Amino acid sequence: MLDNNANRKTCLVTGGASGLGKAIATKYLEAGASVVICDINEERLLQAFNELAVKGTLKAVKADITSAEEAQNLFNEIIHAFGKLDVLVNNAGIMDHFDPVGDLDEGLWDKVMAVNLKAPYLLSKLAVQHMLSQEKPDGCIFNIVSVAGKAGWAAGAAYTASKHGLLGLTKNTASFYGSRGIRCNSLVMGGMETNIADSFKTGMNTEGYQKTNELLKAVNIPLCDVDRAAELCTSLTFGKGTSLVNGACIPVDHGWSAVYGIS
Repeated sequence: MLDNNANRKTCLVTGGASGLGKAIATKYLEAGASVVICDINEERLLQAFNELAVKGTLKAVKADITSAEEAQNLFNEIIHAFGKLDVLVNNAGIMDHFDPVGDLDEGLWDKVMAVNLKAPYLLSKLAVQHMLSQEKPDGCIFNIVSVAGKAGWAAGAAYTASKHGLLGLTKNTASFYGSRGIRCNSLVMGGMETNIADSFKTGMNTEGYQKTNELLKAVNIPLCDVDRAAELCTSLTFGKGTSLVNGACIPVDHGWSAVYGIS
């Protein structure tokens, strides 16, 4: 059951123009929240805005959130438009080429780290500072991780390291700010049908990709439906009693973690 306070919340969803981010934005709008989506792909962002604007109060901002300046500009636009930010979903992410460290290009490492780890740091910092400035802080941050945040076989070295780092950021943020009215949790996603790997299909390490697929096919576990995952995120954001959940790394994977013994 959702809390009726959702209609007084302002939420930012990064990478909100497609995939899981778009699904989360949709569910937030349907719950009555004001939603900001950002994406670096302007065409995709416009398409998402035209589709979702009929569902509620929506703002779309093109931004490169790996840039401290653009992240600050994005945040300034949110405060100007809505006066506050209550919920941050660090969803934007890019895949690597499934290269292990011995084959990994330094430029690809830097790019993956910038999107998957630096951007959540930049926006979490801005969000925390803003939330703490409120008279009664009541903020919520979600970091979208993946099974690669707990295992070594699910992606290449860059993506794996970035998602392990994002779990660390989650736990540290929860530890330092949970008692001050800001909770931070991670959704640890299993396989999903999204566009995250679209721009990295060229140059893919076929051997590494095949090894990962072989492991995933060893058990008959389906891919996660993005809409159902988004519904879970919405429940954990606005549901009654969810103020008790802080610092959690929640598997959303049809039991993949249990099958592979990933704690």
